[in-house]
Amino acid sequence: MTMTETGERQADLILTNGTIVTVDPERRVLDRSSVAVADGRILEIGDATELQEKYKFAEILDCAHKAILPGLIDLHGYVGWSIMKSLGEGLDNAGIRDLYERILSQLTDEEWWLVEAQMCALDRVKFGTTFMFSMIGGNGTRTDDPVFTRLAARGLAQVGIRARLGIGPARPPWPRLYSRWHDGVKSDQEIAFETVIDNCDKLLGEPRDPSGLVEYCTALSRFGNRNVHDPVWSEDREQWVHRQAEAIRHLMKKHNVPFWTHAYGNAVEYAYDEKLGLLGPDTILSHCTDLPARAIAIIKETGTSVGHQPRIYRVINHDCPVIEMLDAGIAVGLGTDTPAKNAADLFLDMRAAMLLQRVRFRDARVLPPGKALEMATIDGARALGLEQEIGSIEVGKKADMITIDLRQPHLYPPDMIPMRLVTNGSGNDVNDVVIGGRIVMRDRKMTTVDEGAILDRAFGLYRQTIQRGSLQGMTKLRDGFWNASRF
Repeated sequence: MTMTETGERQADLILTNGTIVTVDPERRVLDRSSVAVADGRILEIGDATELQEKYKFAEILDCAHKAILPGLIDLHGYVGWSIMKSLGEGLDNAGIRDLYERILSQLTDEEWWLVEAQMCALDRVKFGTTFMFSMIGGNGTRTDDPVFTRLAARGLAQVGIRARLGIGPARPPWPRLYSRWHDGVKSDQEIAFETVIDNCDKLLGEPRDPSGLVEYCTALSRFGNRNVHDPVWSEDREQWVHRQAEAIRHLMKKHNVPFWTHAYGNAVEYAYDEKLGLLGPDTILSHCTDLPARAIAIIKETGTSVGHQPRIYRVINHDCPVIEMLDAGIAVGLGTDTPAKNAADLFLDMRAAMLLQRVRFRDARVLPPGKALEMATIDGARALGLEQEIGSIEVGKKADMITIDLRQPHLYPPDMIPMRLVTNGSGNDVNDVVIGGRIVMRDRKMTTVDEGAILDRAFGLYRQTIQRGSLQGMTKLRDGFWNASRF
């Protein structure tokens, strides 16, 4: 460990002379200030001149005319949908799910999952996200073989993003058909439920990623109970509810890992009344549309957290009671959901969350910009159980930070900066990204990977997948795209 001239710990990196939006307990905004970093954590926050003089040998990241924020936290993503983004526009939810389930479970190979994870990470890092949760595939969950999860974890770590990968069985019924590709030749295999659970057990028992960036948790598409609000409920799936819940509980207890799932309508009450054992401080429920008051009370009672995705199709005609949950003291973070339809830009989700709740209540005072920023940072960290580690700029926390270029017309003059960033900013304004004290993006250039090479590989895999699946028709603009009020 390097020491200063006065015998104090030496900094490795200083983000200097910026406006720090700390999101700390006092919600301080510090002008012309710096953040010193050592061994991946925040060492000191203070006056720019003083810190630069104190830590003379530290690497300097000049943040003049920039805001320094905590890295953003995305509670809902999908490794599996970045390469094939935009396919299925105009399809209903069921059509999109069926399309991507087929792509992921029958048309992809090992190289595809490595590059897909790299693309998913690049997409988020360049928009300012430093931590993401993701299922391995979502529709078409690839836990039929541990290799796909291992490759995805490798791809995420190579880019340098912090991530939690949710693994578990795909939606029932079982067995399910999966395809493997070797040298362009496809082979099909039926995979049993027990095989998938064994694979998850193996993955959860493996040594953790040496970079410390990627971890695993358990995940289900949903509880699976009879539910008129669940867009994929069917009677043949209901018989699997208790069996999959028992398997997930076993994995959670054995490996001491958290749990993630979608929840709609009566799902929360059902899980509580049936004692599925899947609600609690280690659980994040995503979407949470059409929840009655009793469900909100159960979420509060059990200490369960919520991820809100305000730009997905489902919220168009199904309300998420964000304000009621916030008023109850529930940790509610934000997620971008699938890149198949939306850019992975959490600045857009901050504004969308505000707009939806203001329209819902017919009240422009609802969900202030500061709360939206909290949802994308410290509240997301609370939901993950990581609020002591990430989500704000505080001494001792992991050094996950982003800088925003303020010297642009839509963000100038540089006043009321936290509000300006939420109401006017975008992920494209992110200039630098630091994760674990490492600069992974500088002046919008990735320092960890060859971005151009990844993009080229992704394009090749995209074309290969289109060819394999005879999906050429899906790449054409649908009738009604132009000169029509609806598809």
